[in-house]
Amino acid sequence: MKSPFTFLEAIGKTKEILHNVNFMIASRRKSTYFTRQGNNKLTFQSIILFHLSIVRKSLQLELDDFCKKLDCQMPNISKQGYLEARKKIDPYAFSYLFHSIADAYYEATEYKTFRGYRLCAVDGTTIKLHHTQPLIDYYGTAQNQKVNRARANAGAIYDIQNDLFRRAKIAPYATSERDLAKELIDSLPSKNSVQDLILFDRGYPAREFVDYLERSGIKYVMRCPKSGVMKEVKNTTKKDQTIQMKYKKEVYNLRVIRFFLDSGEEEILLTNIMDQSFDVPTFKDLYFKRWGIEVKYDTLKNKLNVENFSGTTPLTVEQDFYASFYLINMASLIHGETTECIEREDHDKSLKYKYKANMNRVIAKLKEYLIYFFNMREWSALKQLYKQLIDEAQEEKTPERPGRRCPRNETLRSNPYALNQKGALP
Repeated sequence: MKSPFTFLEAIGKTKEILHNVNFMIASRRKSTYFTRQGNNKLTFQSIILFHLSIVRKSLQLELDDFCKKLDCQMPNISKQGYLEARKKIDPYAFSYLFHSIADAYYEATEYKTFRGYRLCAVDGTTIKLHHTQPLIDYYGTAQNQKVNRARANAGAIYDIQNDLFRRAKIAPYATSERDLAKELIDSLPSKNSVQDLILFDRGYPAREFVDYLERSGIKYVMRCPKSGVMKEVKNTTKKDQTIQMKYKKEVYNLRVIRFFLDSGEEEILLTNIMDQSFDVPTFKDLYFKRWGIEVKYDTLKNKLNVENFSGTTPLTVEQDFYASFYLINMASLIHGETTECIEREDHDKSLKYKYKANMNRVIAKLKEYLIYFFNMREWSALKQLYKQLIDEAQEEKTPERPGRRCPRNETLRSNPYALNQKGALP
């Protein structure tokens, strides 16, 4: 039986990757970079580690704090020196770290499933960028009658049951959600002992996309829009009805599920799960589980501040973006392990709600301690620091109140994180 993949194992895996010379070679943007490391130069590893320290304050303050945490193992780093050094590293370095930790989780852990499926959600989100010409030229803009702002489109595959992002990608604003979804799914490891069941929102149903999923062997449940839906879906009248969808020379047998929400609004789902043990109440339950990715995007944007980019070029945006997804997964591991401790402590208590770790607290503690974990070599010291981290993360906990939702904010505003107004506090 596999043992759980823990935060400390993720730290060990990250260290292993960082000190692998092949990783450095694949991550540098020129073959001449990082060939000679003098005492007065930023090393490849130190640049990566600084980027993983959740850089959210003014850059020089963050650099000074980073040097202190390294216990004077390297000279003070200037803002200008760091900005030049980071140009040498391809965003691949951060996406590789993010993907490697996610993949290692499934290789090591007996993870949670839903009726034998690994339950995931795919969704897109708009990313606010600094309104600079390099970002406008590369990513494009969103506009209405009054304003025009630099924006990117992002998509992700999120494991709902195990609270883990598996893949993510940032792309130009004009990139369609379906095209992003294909790239994400195609990038998943080909060997899977458990089949994926992916939940999609209303922007995804289309004949061509259904054909892609069928050819890829993906099980799916899609929320259908009220208008513009495929005619085979629109013509259904029963709560649970089988249809045949044609695309080019292919014909696919699919199910359409209809049910009403408490608000009185009807929801329509399209799926290729033909197993009749998946009844209408089961699909209704799946519909609500899709909300997990919305909550996680809210955490990324409003707790980890993924849009608080530390640069104004596509290179820096991609570095920050993939580093944030690595960090949110590390935070998820701590959150899960802290919540397990809380549940053990509360087991015999008569409480109105179940309690879980507070994610704001977890992210704050991750920022405070992460560099120390990477800098320590003694296992006993790592375990002691880990205990301290978990103990402090438990000091604030949150009740699990059913039925809570985080509303979307569709207002077209500028990125609130001005580079020339970075604060002294997180």
